Amino acid sequence: MTQLLSLPAQPLARRTLVALHCSGSGGRAFDGYRPLLGRDTEFLAPDLLGYGSGERWPSGRAASFDDEADQLAALLGRYAGGVHLFGHSFGGAVALQVALRWPQQVRSLTVYEPVRFALLHADPVLWAAIVGVGRSISALALAGRDDEAAQIFVDYWSRPGAWASLSPARQAAVAARMSKVRAEFDAAYGDLLPSTTYSRLSMPVTVLVGGQSPEPARRVAERLVEACPQARLVRLPHHGHMGALENPQAVLGELPWMQSALAEAA
Repeated sequence: MTQLLSLPAQPLARRTLVALHCSGSGGRAFDGYRPLLGRDTEFLAPDLLGYGSGERWPSGRAASFDDEADQLAALLGRYAGGVHLFGHSFGGAVALQVALRWPQQVRSLTVYEPVRFALLHADPVLWAAIVGVGRSISALALAGRDDEAAQIFVDYWSRPGAWASLSPARQAAVAARMSKVRAEFDAAYGDLLPSTTYSRLSMPVTVLVGGQSPEPARRVAERLVEACPQARLVRLPHHGHMGALENPQAVLGELPWMQSALAEAA
């Protein structure tokens, strides 16, 4: 397991925000956040494994939350004062892994519907529902039927018909990532972390959940807060799973330092 590197500290902005993207996208998915942040915030949105320019995840290769966290070790090691960490969906699951492994480097943690599906083991109906979706996508991806896999994936996490509304170029980009998406579903299903582990998180934790999201995603968020007593649950009733990208203002308004600023202004 990779250890966090202790590299020479870089000059710090007043704060640094690191955002980790969802499955099937990439760091550029957060481009809408940049214009909304002040000059006193350094904003970083790295690509997770398999999402760099020109990368294509080999069919059948496994992935894990620890693999993803290891890739971020050097980046986190640059900031002696720690970073504020935000993660959406699979990126939220990775953000939780980072915060558990290197809590001293995470000043605050905000996640939007992290896909830690192991939190659903106590609910066999919801567990079976999300496993069924993932298995359908995985079987198609392994068979090389990436377009069909991508259609199920996009329509499930967005809304029925969302895939058809995408441009051909966007459809091709998402379909090309189905091998990695398959590996990410498997990583989530193979997560053995006991729910009690989340109680160790000592930094401010905010969990965002959309009221229009699939029920398994909503229940994971609720279970996470139950397992992490210091966490704050924020419900966004008019948003779905992709609300993290569709409404950056709603997300940024719930980050801990924004909440502090609002309280001071009041």
